[in-house]
Amino acid sequence: MRIKALITALATAAAVAVATPAAQAVPPGTVHSAAPTEQPNARITAISYASTLMDGTPTTVTGMVYEPKAPWQGPGERPTIVYAPGTRGAGDQCAPSRAYTAPSAGGRDQNFDAAAGLYDFALSQGVRVVVTDYIGLGTPGHHSYVNNIEEAHAVLDAARAGLKLAGAPATAPVGFAGYSQGGGAAAAAGEYAATYAPELNVKGTFAGAPPADLFEVMRAVDGSSLVHVLGYAINGFAERSPEFSHEIIEELNPRGRTFLTDAATFCVRDSMSAWGNVRTSELTNNGESFEELLRRKPAASRMLREQRLGQHALNAPMLVMNSPTDDIIPYQQARTMARDFCAAGGTVQFEDARAVNVRPGSGANHAAPMARSLLRGTRYLIDRFKDVPAPSNCQPAES
Repeated sequence: MRIKALITALATAAAVAVATPAAQAVPPGTVHSAAPTEQPNARITAISYASTLMDGTPTTVTGMVYEPKAPWQGPGERPTIVYAPGTRGAGDQCAPSRAYTAPSAGGRDQNFDAAAGLYDFALSQGVRVVVTDYIGLGTPGHHSYVNNIEEAHAVLDAARAGLKLAGAPATAPVGFAGYSQGGGAAAAAGEYAATYAPELNVKGTFAGAPPADLFEVMRAVDGSSLVHVLGYAINGFAERSPEFSHEIIEELNPRGRTFLTDAATFCVRDSMSAWGNVRTSELTNNGESFEELLRRKPAASRMLREQRLGQHALNAPMLVMNSPTDDIIPYQQARTMARDFCAAGGTVQFEDARAVNVRPGSGANHAAPMARSLLRGTRYLIDRFKDVPAPSNCQPAES
């Protein structure tokens, strides 16, 4: 792989993204910049593209498009999978496109893309791959971590941008896939596709270990090795709502404020090293946990309730997977999301991911099923692209 060429392309795209004024209102999904490099199995293009915040304000997002050299063997146009990455951190250096990795590339750093091998598999099947950096990750402002509405926008607009870059018709089939943070983003894209991007031909979604109910996730994450991700989330929501910010910041003690300051610039390994296993009750003035605090405060509680997944009908099938022993993303809240989508008329398959029970709170029980789950999800989407009927274990509504 030509590492230097790819790094140059990424730097070019990032520079254009920063220089593109957010106030320039162009259609979401418009490609602002594109810097391609050729690899043996794909043309890999670092892009910046237009998207929107929760309130409709224009913004710019960066990402990557992998155009396969293998032909698509299924019916119709070449399909696209938008992969929504899992948690990488909140500092700009943590953006997935800055991992300096490509399919089949060697070498790892703190930001190594563990899903790169999965992209290889999709490319070998002739499937186009798009990976978003999300809003505020590699671009100005706080990363809107687990802001399901903005993550949906970033994923849906990445699909639009990938199709436009390839010169593919807007009706070409697309699907969404992700695990953990990415599972929530993929599920959100599936949930908001009908209203935010109704022109997309969505064939299916894979949501692995989705953080569907942020209150439940906060409780599980508190005191774990990944507790600092709560700082990523609070910083992002506080930037969107001055009322949210005022309610929360004034309740934090000096250590709690340092927790948020560090969260703005740390990648996940930094967070685990500096803040792993801290209890958030140690960070507030009155000893409340973050979950208790955010439930009590009206603006914060309202913001997080708005983010709950499963409140709108899907327009395509969905596969949801979660391990019963997941120590970071609670199993039951993922099942509840699946049931809610079923109740709204969705075609939903819920499957247990592999159960692992190693040092609860370390994150190992959450991370271990990821690779197998994402491969299952990718195969599920390829079946949807080939018009194989989607499975569903939704239960009939009680009369």
